[in-house]
Amino acid sequence: MKQTQLAITLALTLTSFTVNANDLMSIYQQATQNDPQFRAAQAEYRANQEATSQGRAPLLPQLTATVHSTDNTDEVISSSSSLFTVGENKYDSSGYSLKLTQAIYHHDYYVQLRQANAQVARAEANFRNAKQELMVRVAQRYFEYLGAIDNLGFARAEQKAIEQQLNQIEQRFNVGLTAITDVHEARARRDQAEAQTIRARNELEVARENLREITGMPYNQIAELDKDSPLLRPEPENIEHWVETALEHSLSLIAAEKTRLIAKQEISRQRAGHYPTLDLVADHTNTDIEGGSFGARETEDTAISVQLNVPLYSGGLVASQTREAAARHIQAKEQYEQQRRAIERQIRSAYLSVIANISQVKAFAQALESSRTALEATEAGFEVGTRTAVDVLNSQRELYRAQRDYAQSRYNYILESFRLKQAAGILSEQDIKQVNTWLQ
Repeated sequence: MKQTQLAITLALTLTSFTVNANDLMSIYQQATQNDPQFRAAQAEYRANQEATSQGRAPLLPQLTATVHSTDNTDEVISSSSSLFTVGENKYDSSGYSLKLTQAIYHHDYYVQLRQANAQVARAEANFRNAKQELMVRVAQRYFEYLGAIDNLGFARAEQKAIEQQLNQIEQRFNVGLTAITDVHEARARRDQAEAQTIRARNELEVARENLREITGMPYNQIAELDKDSPLLRPEPENIEHWVETALEHSLSLIAAEKTRLIAKQEISRQRAGHYPTLDLVADHTNTDIEGGSFGARETEDTAISVQLNVPLYSGGLVASQTREAAARHIQAKEQYEQQRRAIERQIRSAYLSVIANISQVKAFAQALESSRTALEATEAGFEVGTRTAVDVLNSQRELYRAQRDYAQSRYNYILESFRLKQAAGILSEQDIKQVNTWLQ
């Protein structure tokens, strides 16, 4: 007896662990570790962070070292001096050189550094946006999976109810209480229900695989949405406030603004091709010659200079590249404006959808209760002969349709709430945690 109780306790514990492990928050956490799309975004972010170091590098000292070893052959063809003998003279020479260059004035270098900082800021906005997109993607596939589970359950329940109704109709037909048309209608509905169950089962498998794609893990059971989950209205309940928030915090809009800024700075960088450059250059050279016409010797040379380079004419290349950069800037400005309008549209659409979904959930809940009452009344009427079997079948269909609509409307409400916050740039893991508390 104790062993049985222990086994039951262990089974319940494992079941509880499985349910808790497969809730929305845990699947999101698994997705942050395993989703290839998000991991690619992480790698892209790390790569773009190097832009600052690369932009700063040309402004720092540049030091190069060169080492050489040479086999030399001097061939003296003729000489008026008695010191040289006509013939070949072979010898080795070696040496090294060090060159230090420090940029003093390169206008394009400073512009590149500002561009690099903007690139890093854009990369950060894109990465944060990718994280919010992951939250929405996980939530969407999670609730699509729950919806598929619900649909299969409703389809099976409807099929079972129709089969029971068919048995009852056949019994009534056998005793002459109903027409053969009712039997045919019930059998047709049963076949339709069976087909619907098959389709719902397939849709469940597809939804399971869609969720698996994100984490690489299979899920046979996930936590369900509590029937008493709240319907929270947007806070504040002011659509213009949400538009203002989005125009300030939208991550895709921030990224578009940084792209516009980089394009504007590119004009200055290309125009710098007309500007002079100034560098400090220090050279040190050591050469060891083991022979030759002048005999063995070792020399060292050190030179420090300030080099001024003034571009005069490059075939019109700089002017052309500057015009190209100006056109690219106009392109980036228009793309930013398009993104700004798209964000405003998304915010207004998502806000209205959240409000509408709240009303829909309430309406579908009322419709569900009405459908239950209508089915009970129809079944009672069928028993006393005032309603037909077809009426009962129609009422059953309406009941299960109302159940599906109600369940789906609750999931849509949560997803639209997420999309509203994502469009505003304020969706966070706290929102995932909040919804997770509504699961059971």
